[in-house]
Amino acid sequence: MKPLDLIGSFPYDLYPTIRVSQRATFEGMKGVEGKLIRQLPVGSGKTAIGATYLYALRKQGKRRLFYIAPNKTLVEQVHTLHPDMKVAYGRNEHPCLYYPDEKLRADEIPCSLLGDCPHRVDQLTGETHEEGAIPCPYLQQKFEAKQMLAPVVCTNAFFLYTVLFSEEFEPEGVVIDEVHRLAQSIRSVLSTEITDWKVQRAVDVLDEVSPRQCAKLAAFLVSMRRLVKRHAMDKEVLLEEDQIKRLYEALMTVNPAMLQSEVRRAISSGKLDKRADREILKQLEDIMRSVRRFQHALKFAMTGATERGYPLNFVIAFGKSEMGEHDRVQYKIVVKDYYVVPLIKKLLPKDTLVYSATIVNPELLAFETGIKGDYASIPSGFPIENARIYLPTNTANLSVKSMSDSKREKTKMIRLIARTAKRFANKGIRSLVIVVSNEERTKFLEFAHEEGLKAISYGNGMPPRECAKRFRDGEGDCMVGTTANFGEGIDLPKKTAPVIFCLRPGYPRPDDPQTQFEERRFGKRRWALWNWRVMIDLLQVRGRNIRSEKDLGVTFLISQQFRRFAWGALPDWLEPAYRGDLSFEECVKDAKKLLV
Repeated sequence: MKPLDLIGSFPYDLYPTIRVSQRATFEGMKGVEGKLIRQLPVGSGKTAIGATYLYALRKQGKRRLFYIAPNKTLVEQVHTLHPDMKVAYGRNEHPCLYYPDEKLRADEIPCSLLGDCPHRVDQLTGETHEEGAIPCPYLQQKFEAKQMLAPVVCTNAFFLYTVLFSEEFEPEGVVIDEVHRLAQSIRSVLSTEITDWKVQRAVDVLDEVSPRQCAKLAAFLVSMRRLVKRHAMDKEVLLEEDQIKRLYEALMTVNPAMLQSEVRRAISSGKLDKRADREILKQLEDIMRSVRRFQHALKFAMTGATERGYPLNFVIAFGKSEMGEHDRVQYKIVVKDYYVVPLIKKLLPKDTLVYSATIVNPELLAFETGIKGDYASIPSGFPIENARIYLPTNTANLSVKSMSDSKREKTKMIRLIARTAKRFANKGIRSLVIVVSNEERTKFLEFAHEEGLKAISYGNGMPPRECAKRFRDGEGDCMVGTTANFGEGIDLPKKTAPVIFCLRPGYPRPDDPQTQFEERRFGKRRWALWNWRVMIDLLQVRGRNIRSEKDLGVTFLISQQFRRFAWGALPDWLEPAYRGDLSFEECVKDAKKLLV
């Protein structure tokens, strides 16, 4: 096939010139067939690179093209930059027109049971079920996306459900942004939860509609409650295979197809009314879907049910011994789809470009996602003298195994960060503090108050995104949050927070069920995977305050745990910014010299 015309497909109408890093990326892609993996630094114009790739495929006659981002915020950013692309969101982003007086979203109604909805859009013709009716916004959007008049930009979740499960699209070309998050993102989408509250509500409703299925579902509920009471009260527990087998056998007696048929019959006979009984129908629809997915997911959590000879999923149980005033769920079982490699391979066509600023190791990316192809790391055009990464020689090692009094040492390091952030604040320099746990976040806020440092964080009704906005608008001298909330996805350019303190790497908790599953599944090999993840975290944190060529930024890595992998995580172009042979005070002096 003729090579892609990347330079000729660049959207000059949207961008006046091609950046050096973009040209280098296009040159490296010349004549390369198959999947492409690129590590692209912050500020390299990744979105334009991805769009150009799709435009070039379109020139070659490809039509079913997708740009995939991990969340709605990034989807909106891509669409703002490239308004010619067609946006596709999930049901939860669209209103339902069937119940106009209740202002419901499309994911809050029993859509599969509303076959006569006048707003339903035929996915072949684009016509509404009732002539002249306002089209359902969700189904209309999906129909328009299927016409493929332009590339579609969507989230991982939308792409997964419509391509893999409902098989409504057959992609010819795909771009994946932030590919380092792909596996975990799909795992979260495929997480299947069933609760005692949901099952009990279905049992209460089904007694008259489907007595036989009701009795079987009630028997499963008894089995589920008994298991959780014995093994998982007030803590998340990874279930063993014999426990999973008992749950599976109890649930397999329930027939979701027969249940759906009997519910439809109840609607036809007038026992259930689509409008008056909306909440009941939604409960029934939810339980039918949950049972079907749960039956499938539980099966692959057992060794004997998989071709590979080991479980592909893991199962978590949790129960509350004391219920709060507004609590509904007391017992729950969650199945986590872990081995997502075959799903990702099935989703992606030959012409696929994936990228991120933090790939670090393409072999481990392949291990997590199954994505293999031509790999290149593109250097940054930013002046490296504007950045520093400090790993002081005299801070504590906050690894539990390395400290006899780990709690006291961690407290000292948190206090040190608060005092130093105050010193920087006295010079008009603001900072971002990244910790791993909420306990560490609370401790830092306590010390910040004692040191007279104006620190802000989320909580007490303020979500992380609102907190970040307030900080960007000038509130506070310091912002603190966990790696999960502030480690990536927030931009703090133009000296919003030139100083970043990162307390310690976020290795997984030993009592976390996924940690235990990975220990069993991979043995000692798990450390390569865990180290890769904290390497990515480090690079993501470091990139929060340097977003353009004019930005200045320093990052302090506090725990000596970072010394195991920090240097190895850095791309070649970033290595000159590393300082690993200075004391903490020498690092502070060097940072002030750069920033003041």
